[in-house]
Amino acid sequence: MNWVRTILSLVSASLLSLQVFAAGEGERAELGHYFVPAAMEPAAPDAEGFIRRWTILEPIARNFSSNSMLTDNYLSEAMSEVYFKDQFTVVPADGAKVKYGKSTLLWHALDSRKFFVNLLRFAEGFGKEYFQQMYWAVTVIDCEEDIEDVRLSGGVNSGAVWYLNGEEVLRLTNDRDLIVDDCMSRRLTLKKGRNILRGAVFNGQGMATFCLRFVDAEGRPVTGYTLSAVLPKKKK
Repeated sequence: MNWVRTILSLVSASLLSLQVFAAGEGERAELGHYFVPAAMEPAAPDAEGFIRRWTILEPIARNFSSNSMLTDNYLSEAMSEVYFKDQFTVVPADGAKVKYGKSTLLWHALDSRKFFVNLLRFAEGFGKEYFQQMYWAVTVIDCEEDIEDVRLSGGVNSGAVWYLNGEEVLRLTNDRDLIVDDCMSRRLTLKKGRNILRGAVFNGQGMATFCLRFVDAEGRPVTGYTLSAVLPKKKK
């Protein structure tokens, strides 16, 4: 994956034919260009290791107009605030509600159609503001065995902080463009059993996208795990 492929992928996303999924109140057809609802069955990362299954919270407003404000200090202060109960431990179910101020926000379990997650279209699709916002995202990673010596590798428009099993492992600051493998964590271990990857993406103006994957010591994509979302049980 290189610069050219990244740009072509972003352009091609805007040219997809309209694909609408079960629209609920406030949703727009365009959401189906970028996402499909997550399935009950676990998913795998794609062939290049990108994580496409996420449970995303409708955005929380932040008072900053420029992405250049997303400094290390700003992100530290922003992530020290309490936005909702158990924000660093909850594994949200699809449709779960969060009370923030006078607003009620919903979590949505989705699979991205592309290797990147388009948060601007996510917000727009659910009728929410998309500039000067903070987006929380969570995914569940299940491993049959320990996967050692991996790095979390990511890109973002425009700033983000990511946590693995409650520990901060990756921070992307300032006004960034989406570049694959723009920043990498230290060496990590995906432990046998369940791992929780969560984080927050910040965007003032412009596009709001991110991409994440794990890579091994040689920079090759890691794909030997599954991804899950917490979905309501089907009614009999």
